[in-house]
Amino acid sequence: MRPPRYHFPDEVRSATREMAARTVRAGTVAVTPEELDAWIQQAPDLREPLERGGYTTEFTSGDLFPLYEVMVQQAGGSAATAAPSRTLWSAGRLAAAALVIAVVVVALVLTLR
Repeated sequence: MRPPRYHFPDEVRSATREMAARTVRAGTVAVTPEELDAWIQQAPDLREPLERGGYTTEFTSGDLFPLYEVMVQQAGGSAATAAPSRTLWSAGRLAAAALVIAVVVVALVLTLR
């Protein structure tokens, strides 16, 4: 049986909503609880209300992450807005793979002539 869900205090919900709005605006949406924790550590103005509400004593970034994801969506963002560099990296790897395949095909065609 699933344990009961933790009920976050209003102060935590408000701070999480602000985190989501800031990360969406900056394009730095956390995609893992670890990234969220790192972000919180760099934002003392939001870390304080979270800690007053039980962050690190009653719940962790892993517990807070689902609420954060909901708030990110409400703020108009998504995990896809988190890392345009990852998208570029994937596109770069795809282009490199296509280039390697083209070189192999050309080499095979020239060898078979």
